[in-house]
Amino acid sequence: MSQSEKLPVEADQSSLAAPANRASSGGGKRHTFRGRLRLTRKKVLSWVRQHILIALVAALVATYALFWEFTQFFVFCRDAYVKTDVVQVAPEVSGPILKLEVGDNDWVVANSILFQIDPEPFQIALSTQQAALALAQADLEKSQRQVGLAESQLAAREATLTDAQRTMDRIAELFKGGETSAMTMDNARKAYNVASADVHEAQSARAVALQEIVVQGAVVAQAKAGVAKADFELRKTTVRAPVSGQVAPLKVRLGAYVSSGVVAIAIVSSQNWPVVANLPERNLLGLKVGRKVWFSVRSDPWRFHQGTVRSISTGISRSSESLQALPYVEPAVDWIRLPRRFPVEIDLGKLPESQQLYQGADASVIILPNFK
Repeated sequence: MSQSEKLPVEADQSSLAAPANRASSGGGKRHTFRGRLRLTRKKVLSWVRQHILIALVAALVATYALFWEFTQFFVFCRDAYVKTDVVQVAPEVSGPILKLEVGDNDWVVANSILFQIDPEPFQIALSTQQAALALAQADLEKSQRQVGLAESQLAAREATLTDAQRTMDRIAELFKGGETSAMTMDNARKAYNVASADVHEAQSARAVALQEIVVQGAVVAQAKAGVAKADFELRKTTVRAPVSGQVAPLKVRLGAYVSSGVVAIAIVSSQNWPVVANLPERNLLGLKVGRKVWFSVRSDPWRFHQGTVRSISTGISRSSESLQALPYVEPAVDWIRLPRRFPVEIDLGKLPESQQLYQGADASVIILPNFK
């Protein structure tokens, strides 16, 4: 074969070998990267084995930091419960229950009758006070008439005094002229003094009569207050529901004696149903009234409902030793010291209208990130 014939063949073989060489070069680079990765991984694992305690602490710190950062934006609270107003009903008068209009767990509407205390003693007391009022009013009228009589006597005695004054003046003129005796003058002066004393007596009697009107007026006012109190107590023998809701299991029965101011019936109100979530301090930053949240109640745990933050407590009591105006949240559960938590009320919207809720039932609350 000639030299010219060999050249094209060698050229073709070299052109075919070039891609293979490039492929082997690329594969070598990949093998080199993988090898380096395996080597790095071996070094890391070897360092971890040699420094297992440091690695464990670093992992825990990193996990805690991630958890802390995550809980700043995503809040899941299981320390929540359903709440409503529990109105404790106590009678304002004492006595045996004559009629009991409700039973355990009955539904009632506001102003409906719960029970009635025996009204007979209070009716007797009202009648007694009404009689006392009538007597006081009669005494007042009598005192008013006595004032009129005293004024008439005073007028008559003042007229007598005026006549005695005139008579004494005439006799004094005659005595000066020697036309009458000294005895006559003395009798005239004596008659004047007696008439003057009678006038003073009548004036005192009139003042006493006027004072008696004031006294009897006070007696009448007192009697009216007694009638009003007796009537009030009679009306309070009928005990009515202050709110609409469900009657809690009864502690009293028909015929039982109830005392004034002592709770006899409790009503779980149907008008105000929030969920109260005790949130840790770190979750309060950025939380505002009106923010949307999600919640579920334990009676229906797999369904979440949307609600809004109604209120956020601005403070809590640090001690439960005494009755405080601020709420107290227990900081320890099963020997675990928890961070301070603050009650946050969540409005349930229209859920109470469509679902039966229970006072004190457990609930869960989720607050999703708000990037607005």
